[in-house]
Amino acid sequence: PTPPTAQRASHPDLSGISAMPSLTMSSTLVVRPPVAVSRTKRPSSRATARPHGPSPFRPVDVSRWSPGLSRRGRLVSTPGAIADPEPPSSSNSASTVIVDAPDVGAHGSGIAPSPPQPSKTVIVGGGPSGLFAAIMLARRGWRNIEVWERLQRPPSPDANEIWGDPNRSYCIGVSGRGQIALERMGCVDRVLSYCKTVNGRMDWSPQNPEGKETISNKQYATQVIQRDRLVAALLKEVEEKYADAVTVTHGVQCVSCEWTGAGGAILTRQPTECRSDEHKSGDEDDDETCEAPPVDDEAGVRVTVPVPFVVGAEGASRRNAVARAMDDDDACDAKMVRFEDTNPRVYKTIPINLPESYRDDLNYSARTKGGVALEALPTKEGLLVGILLVKPGDKETCAKLESRESLRKYFDEDFPMFTDFITDEDLELMAKRPLSTLPTFAYCGGDSLHRRVAEDGDSSQEAGGACLLGDSIHTVKPYFGLGVNSAFEDVTILDDCLTSAAGSGKWTEALADYSKRRAEDAKALVDISRSFDGGFLTFVLPLILDGIFSKLLPNVFMPNTIQMTQKYDWRFSQVAKRKRRDRALQVAILASALGAMGTVAFMVVRTLVGLMIGAMTGGLAA
Repeated sequence: PTPPTAQRASHPDLSGISAMPSLTMSSTLVVRPPVAVSRTKRPSSRATARPHGPSPFRPVDVSRWSPGLSRRGRLVSTPGAIADPEPPSSSNSASTVIVDAPDVGAHGSGIAPSPPQPSKTVIVGGGPSGLFAAIMLARRGWRNIEVWERLQRPPSPDANEIWGDPNRSYCIGVSGRGQIALERMGCVDRVLSYCKTVNGRMDWSPQNPEGKETISNKQYATQVIQRDRLVAALLKEVEEKYADAVTVTHGVQCVSCEWTGAGGAILTRQPTECRSDEHKSGDEDDDETCEAPPVDDEAGVRVTVPVPFVVGAEGASRRNAVARAMDDDDACDAKMVRFEDTNPRVYKTIPINLPESYRDDLNYSARTKGGVALEALPTKEGLLVGILLVKPGDKETCAKLESRESLRKYFDEDFPMFTDFITDEDLELMAKRPLSTLPTFAYCGGDSLHRRVAEDGDSSQEAGGACLLGDSIHTVKPYFGLGVNSAFEDVTILDDCLTSAAGSGKWTEALADYSKRRAEDAKALVDISRSFDGGFLTFVLPLILDGIFSKLLPNVFMPNTIQMTQKYDWRFSQVAKRKRRDRALQVAILASALGAMGTVAFMVVRTLVGLMIGAMTGGLAA
């Protein structure tokens, strides 16, 4: 085989707007030798796909960067796979870490000061953000916490045979922001035990048909885990440590939220026939995945309860009864702002049996001239699963995804680096699988993430309040690994606010503080993510300018926005403000340069015209 050739990457690969660009630190051009594998049946283990003889390409020692790397496995990916490992911290980064706060310690230890708790708390939504919020409250010593989740209970996180199924759940990347939050709540070890470490990228594109590898050197290596498995791990954490404080009920949906005069709510829940949509990103949902069967109120199936403290963690869709009630309440400042998807993508997943000659700690990515992207991430079990992202208007490509024969031809022609590792059996399943969509952008506007408690409320009732967190306040596409990590960060900030409210003795005061600290960041996160989803002017050109100016003047200009959002010690609103400053300076410098060039050109033209006039005048005089 051709030996690897080292090269340096000067700028991100901007050949495909729809996929994540390569934010390189160092890179290696790799030419893969052919590997003989079966196309008809998926190998039972990764070893069966390994070629004879020594591997031509082995992993480098990255233990000095990420101690405790997990053992080699295969790769898995779906929407969350499009998250480039975060860049290393920069010397000119902000000094304040927004999640730095005292740990509350073990269950009920009371290390962090806390105001008196409400008599009952209901968290609507038992996804990662909802369960994480329950853990946070239980660690503060709160009791009588209920979590209502419309989906059925996930399998045990230890059921390896289930999580090895590529159709079970899409994957998400836990970055530095998420890992810091998990560590603060005492559950990082459990979650990371089910994760796979990602240390870089391997990209193929029309400009780099042989492939370019990028290894990252950073403090927090991205950890990849199936979304539903993350839920299962957090659920296990709740049931093993906080069972006396938290009750999680699956298969029920909050269908109504009516506010009380004291600030709390009357919540109504009923059973649902919901299934986990394995091809749905984030907490976004659709009407086809969940149906509420007819119920008889007198039979006691529908439950209506008064709740002083309500947390909405069920996403930004109108299905979220808490967010819907806030949105419809004229007296509430929290209003959902939803955006039309101007750059839609649909996708299908496909398992890929990566041989051992390939590294299993990379985000694999390939793009075509037509803008189709195939992404893949590693997980603990090792099934390599790709997500094929296609524009819904690309009817020609979408038609190729309808049969095994057309899919095989398509992969042979457009993704030859993967086609030998994809079986006919998996192509047949892929052809039968419907196209899935990505979530659209939304955020909670009005500079408020909570329902304001009326000062003149009903004094005969317990004072209450409500707030939103997670996808309910910032829904983004899963291209850059910002969703779940930001949701975990929401919870830590709410935790800080509860600590600050301890002096007043009123937990309700923490809600306004939470809005003040987080609403601006929620909007900034969505605005930044929308710019990533744009075209040349809003996405590619800024990356080019940031790359040039940050290298020429590193003490003046920060790295590009994608790298900045991955810095756990920067708030998203800080990133947005700093990049606006950088952009203004860049425009001023470019305008000055163009002005200077124009002045010089004018002087040259004026001189030439003067010479020509002089010559003509002299000729006429002669």
